[in-house]
Amino acid sequence: MKIVSKVIAISMFMTGAAQAAQDGGAFAGLLQAADAVSVAAARVPAPADAEADRALASDVLDLSPNYADFLAGYAQSAGYKVFQLDGARMTAKPALLAYATKELSLPGVPENWDAMIDYLGDLPSIHRNNSILIVVRNSARISGADGQLYGDLREVAEFACRNARDWSKGVITIKFAFVP
Repeated sequence: MKIVSKVIAISMFMTGAAQAAQDGGAFAGLLQAADAVSVAAARVPAPADAEADRALASDVLDLSPNYADFLAGYAQSAGYKVFQLDGARMTAKPALLAYATKELSLPGVPENWDAMIDYLGDLPSIHRNNSILIVVRNSARISGADGQLYGDLREVAEFACRNARDWSKGVITIKFAFVP
C-alpha cells in the first residue's frame, strides 16, 4: 500500500510540476529533478484462489485438462516449477523411466521404482526450486496400455511427494496431477 501511495504522490507531484513548467513557474527546475526519480514496480502476487490452494494441498490429483491448465498456471505464479509429461510416451516401464528422466532432467535413468522415488525427491535441488508440480497428461494412455504400470506410477508419485515433504520437514513440496 505504501508503494501505491508513493506512486500516486509522485504522479501528482510530476503533473503539478509539468503544469508549472509549461507556465514558466517556479517548479520548472523541479520537473528536471523529477526526471531522475524512478519508482521500482513491486511484484504483485497472483490473487489467491481457494479452490486451487485446496487442490495444491493434495499430493496426487486427478484433473480435467482445463483445470490442469488453470492449476499449472496458478502453481507457476505461486512459485512452483511446473513440468508436463505426456502419458502417450510412457506406456511401458522402460519408456516411462527414460522419458521422465529426459523431461525432468534427472541425473540418470532410474533402475527401479525406489530409485525413481529418490530421483523425484532430488528434483528441488536439481531445479533449485522447493515447489514442484508434475502434470501427467494423457494418463489414460498409460492405464489403457498397462494398468499395473499406471498403478505403480501413482504409487511412486505418492511416495515421492510424502518422502520429500517428510525428509525436508515440510520445506519441499512435490505434487502430481494426472490428466486423462
